[in-house]
Amino acid sequence: MNDEPDLSTLDELPDDARAAVEDAERAVAAVRDRAARLTAEVRERAEQECAAIRDRAAAEEAALQQEATRELTPLLRELFDTLRGLQETYTRAGKLDEALAIRARVRQLRGDLLGVQTAPDSLAGYDGAEPGRTLTFEVTGRDDGVVWGTDVYTADSRLASAVVHAGVVRVGERALVRVSLLDGADQFFEGTDRYGVQSNDYPSFPLAFRVERA
Repeated sequence: MNDEPDLSTLDELPDDARAAVEDAERAVAAVRDRAARLTAEVRERAEQECAAIRDRAAAEEAALQQEATRELTPLLRELFDTLRGLQETYTRAGKLDEALAIRARVRQLRGDLLGVQTAPDSLAGYDGAEPGRTLTFEVTGRDDGVVWGTDVYTADSRLASAVVHAGVVRVGERALVRVSLLDGADQFFEGTDRYGVQSNDYPSFPLAFRVERA
């Protein structure tokens, strides 16, 4: 049988022993708080550095893509003009199969060399993409569909209507459009009426985009 008193609680400890335990507990808590604070600061710095690296990489990628497009544009124009001339020649000669084959090849070349994609209805499918990414689409302007924002639009806005609202493409016009993905979490999307398209207000959206003529 153990006759020693149970000193497991502070209330049962002598004052000097209880004070020593409390001092030790405060010291331990202070060390843990400081460690937690420093760990959080390290993580925050790491996240900021990673974000900065991603932003720089995205900016460099966009710049390289734009430079490549500028270099390719004169060559592609010459090739496209040649092929279109041949297409017209075959069309006038009644050789429609050959003319259609040339037109299909022109579209394929443009897509392969410039990274042109078929335009989606909206960019909602790119929700997981990193802001800063640049995409090129062939878009035909429309004045229907729902749009949120002005110049910067929510990802679920109709792309074909947003490009008209932005003044980049006219209704019924087919054109190449460069789309830049943006972070929309802290963005207020203000609606306006422009070029026959009415856009709406929206407080924030995870992904946004801006458009320009390619």
